[in-house]
This record gives sequence, C-alpha cells and structure tokens, in this order.
Amino acid sequence: MDFFRINKILILIGKIFCIAFAALCLICSLIPLIFYRHFNAGNLALLCYGILLNVVVFIKGKRNSEKLFRKVLYWMRIIISACLAICFVTGAVISCFMIKYAFYNEPPVMDVNGDNGTVVVLGCQIYGENPSVSLRGRLDAAYEYLVTHESCKGIVAGGQGEDEIVPEAYVMKNYLVGRGISENRIIMEDRSENTQQNIRFSGEIIKENNLPETMYIITDIFHSYRAYLFAEKSGYKAYNISSDLYWPLFGEYWVRDLLGILHMLSLIHISEPTRPEP
Repeated sequence: MDFFRINKILILIGKIFCIAFAALCLICSLIPLIFYRHFNAGNLALLCYGILLNVVVFIKGKRNSEKLFRKVLYWMRIIISACLAICFVTGAVISCFMIKYAFYNEPPVMDVNGDNGTVVVLGCQIYGENPSVSLRGRLDAAYEYLVTHESCKGIVAGGQGEDEIVPEAYVMKNYLVGRGISENRIIMEDRSENTQQNIRFSGEIIKENNLPETMYIITDIFHSYRAYLFAEKSGYKAYNISSDLYWPLFGEYWVRDLLGILHMLSLIHISEPTRPEP
C-alpha cells in the first residue's frame, strides 16, 4: 500500500472521528436543554464545540485560490482547527485528574470505623423539600459510608438558593435521618452558596466541634477534583467519595466543572461566582 493511499485512509478515519465526536457533543448539549431545561456554561461549550467541529469537517477553502473568500475560509478553518485541538488536549489532561480524584482518592481502607475523618456532603439543587437526582445520589453515597463507619460524623453543606424555600442542608439532614442515621451524627452547614464556601464553612464547623480535620468529601464524579482543590488550598487533607452517575446530565456537568477548574487555576486567589449547583 503506497503512502498516498495510507494518507487518504488516515484522513477518512480522522473525519469519521470528528463527525462522531461532534455528534456526541451536540447530543450531550441538547438533551439537558430539551428535556431538563438546563442551559449553562457546560452545554453551551459543548454546543459551540460540536458546531465548530462540523464547520472544520464540512467547510473547506483553498490556500492558493484566486478568490479571496476561499482563502479566508481556508485560514479560518486552520485557526478554528488549532483552537479546537488545544481545547481537546487541555480538556483531556484535566479530565485525567478529574478521573483520578473521583476514583483513586478514596478514604484509607484502614480507617474501618471512620475515626480519622469527617464526612462532608456537598449540596446541590433541591425542589421544595426534596433533593434533586444529583443530590440524592450524593446522600445515598453518604448513607452507605456512614452506616458502615459508625464512629464517623457528617456535615451536610448547602445554603438556601434564591429559588429554594429551605436550605439544602436542611433537606439533606432530613433525608439521612429519615433513612436511619442518628441525628446527632449530622451537622448542618446552611450558609454556603458555592463549593468554595461549602469547604470553608465546613472547616469552621470541624474546628468548632473538635472533629477530625481530614475531610471525606462526598460529591459527584465530575465535581470531585474541584472540591478536592478547594479543600487543599484551604489547608485540609481531603479524600473523595463519588456518588453514582446520572448519565443524561453527565456530559453537561463534566464540561461545566472542567471550565470551573480552568477558572480556578487561572486565578491567584481562588474565587467562585455564586451560582446554584446541579
């Protein structure tokens, strides 16, 4: 097989990959938008990436064309391709860290009773006095850990959003107590409005109550690395316990947290805009 034919096959494989990846981006963007009425930085980024990737695949110019329009198209395609490649590589690298801290940063097995750490359950959206799907997953993970580590105490962290009638921590505590966890093992942190405050205010509660300072942070897979970074920057040793995935919203939230990590790393002082969690 000559070089020319190999080159054509590689180009074809590349096009197929780009088309498939663009379709995946569009699907992950549109499902939350259509079925859940979610519109945030995550699915906006996926939508833009999918559209631009299709532009690169299907719209071509010509470098040596006599027509200015075709030359402009060619160079626009080159620039867009370079930007998309940089975004893909950056996202892939950060995703590796997100996967690492979601699956390979669990509390030590030797801590059989949970004596060496304090569970911190990070809050997210509630509806009335009921947890959202994402929050229920976090609480179920917290229940499983607390029921098998009887010496461990937990902090449920989440304030009251503008569209919420009670603090998230109130709903979270009621859920765990309702499933049989002793009320005196759960402490509410009901002032926070974002992940950074979840960690900071939970740290204050840990000190006030002389609890173990190591945090066992319970949150979604996509959120684990960012939560870990906040804990680390605040001076706490932290491990992660990830809740189960909710696949229809996974792509949207993964990209949103990826962008949040980029935002964190781009700032000298960690800050995070006030916004509701998923």
